[in-house]
Amino acid sequence: MIISKVVKSKLFSNIFNQFLLYGFSQILPFLLMPYLLATIGVAKYGLVNFVLAFSFYFQVVNEWGFDLSNVRHVVKNRDNSKELSKIFWSIIGCKGLLLIMSLLIYTLIIFLIPKFHGNEWLYFWAFIRLFGIIITPFWLFRSMEDMKYVTRISLLCKCLCILPIFFVVKLPSDYNWVMCFFSLEALSSGIVSMLIAIKRYRLQFYRVRPLDIRFYFKDSLPFFTSVFLTRIYQTSNTFVLGLVCGDSVTGIYSASEKLHNSYASLVAPLINHIFYPYFSRVKNFVRINKMVLTIIISNLIILILVYIVSPYLIPLFIKVEVNNIINYFNIFLLVLVFSVSNEILGFPYLGILGHIKEVKDSTWYASLFYLSLLLLFLFFGMVNVLNLILLLLGTNIVSLLFRLSFIKKSLSRA
Repeated sequence: MIISKVVKSKLFSNIFNQFLLYGFSQILPFLLMPYLLATIGVAKYGLVNFVLAFSFYFQVVNEWGFDLSNVRHVVKNRDNSKELSKIFWSIIGCKGLLLIMSLLIYTLIIFLIPKFHGNEWLYFWAFIRLFGIIITPFWLFRSMEDMKYVTRISLLCKCLCILPIFFVVKLPSDYNWVMCFFSLEALSSGIVSMLIAIKRYRLQFYRVRPLDIRFYFKDSLPFFTSVFLTRIYQTSNTFVLGLVCGDSVTGIYSASEKLHNSYASLVAPLINHIFYPYFSRVKNFVRINKMVLTIIISNLIILILVYIVSPYLIPLFIKVEVNNIINYFNIFLLVLVFSVSNEILGFPYLGILGHIKEVKDSTWYASLFYLSLLLLFLFFGMVNVLNLILLLLGTNIVSLLFRLSFIKKSLSRA
């Protein structure tokens, strides 16, 4: 009876669909990575990931923290189609302005900086992919706790657009096709998701006013600063390695990072996009504390098991630079011990307690730590894969310690 009730609950439905969506999203990279390493080579694989890392900065800017800031607005007006329409089109308007500015800066960088010359088509397809990601209203489906629709859309688009890579990409010179198919998947998913959201939630066209744009930009700013700084130390390693160490080293790092991301991409969205809206709705701190503790302990147990089996599993599907990839991946597992705890104690926990400023402050301190050491590494010529992974580990520990201190102070005042 209890199991049946849990299975039928909206929270379980969203968790299942989130696992299905992100689980399948990581099965394809698992399959793609060894195939691409064998066909286009480590260097071109590194180049593709360098371009993705470059475009990701623009993705974070265009998201502007809307995914987190709009949860409370959507939850409050989930049964009011008029207000939902206003929120939806206002966010689309904000993202449209950011996209135009991003395109100008993106184009100037590609054509003015020599490092980015010679692969214009790769950057073009990366920006098309960026556009598709930006117009996808994941934030609306997540806030409505209605993930099954976007899951079905995404899975279908991934199958139709990503699987052809195995039939088209055969030579190192085919690397542009990889980004082309990535962009087609994101664009088709974005367009179909928008159409379904408009129909399902009866969204009417709303003429966005400058006042609306200003309100949502200002409302999301605290979330943006925190998310942007977090993304800097989560994704800059690939970009820095590409600039300093070349495409081959970037390829090795990217392969080990993909294994890390396959786990992180399952956990982080559950925390930010499932548990955060759920915590916002229930506000039962006894239940929330139990769930947080369960997540942290479960994460540790799973990571220990992954560490034990990874030396036997990874060589089964990766044949290039396998020893280096396993060694770096093992360090990434240690990063995950602290990063998952750091993530759950951020906006999902401290945010619900009303300590958004403290979350932002902890991110500022961690980012300052990361950027300071990164500049020292660059100055003294110490940029390499091992040092940058250890830097990522230290940054997550710094952020976690600050958040734990804020929680301790909050509990002592209660």
